[in-house]
Amino acid sequence: MVIVDDHPFFRQGVCLYFKKNEQIEIVEELSDGIEVLEFLKEKHKEVDVVIMDLQMPGMSGGEATREICQQWPKIKVLVLTSYGSWDKVYSLLNSGAAGYLIKDANPEELAAAIKAVQTGGTYFGKQVKEALLNKVNMKGTENDTQEEFSDLIEPLTDREVDVLKSIGQGLGNSEIAEKLYISKNTVKTHVSHIFQKLNVTSRTEAAFYAMQKGLIES
Repeated sequence: MVIVDDHPFFRQGVCLYFKKNEQIEIVEELSDGIEVLEFLKEKHKEVDVVIMDLQMPGMSGGEATREICQQWPKIKVLVLTSYGSWDKVYSLLNSGAAGYLIKDANPEELAAAIKAVQTGGTYFGKQVKEALLNKVNMKGTENDTQEEFSDLIEPLTDREVDVLKSIGQGLGNSEIAEKLYISKNTVKTHVSHIFQKLNVTSRTEAAFYAMQKGLIES
């Protein structure tokens, strides 16, 4: 894992906490988007998760997230920042971020978020979920997002709804397979069908759809 934040004290605090966690190894701490892109050019095979702040000098975390998701799609970006406005949240999720968490989260929640994205799932902090749900529930304003999901190409089956709920809960394919007592390959097939029917390209968008439709609690 790599942590990218322009505040050394914060980076060191995160590193110190995770030194006690044998399942999470921090291979580097960096201070801006340019540094992380340069690092990943050489070391991307050693990294599965990047914890990304947004507001940093030089290249912002938003720009770096888009580059990482395009160049190294296997690397999961977990945004960890001090604010969670709708525009920022949806822009980052559209860019491919697998999760979004506000910095006032406790260390245990950060560990849970890392585990979720590490295993192929998604994670939204409580404030982030509220920002998303408040946006889609607003009346009298333009909402292109609702239009994107207004008509399904084909209705979801009951099992696909179960899988979609699990995606919305942040579970990866292995966890969904265990929860629903089906094979991992079957989960992959359901996920592929869900993406086609919802006309989405990522688990993050699918999870957002699940929240929008009230399939999971905020």
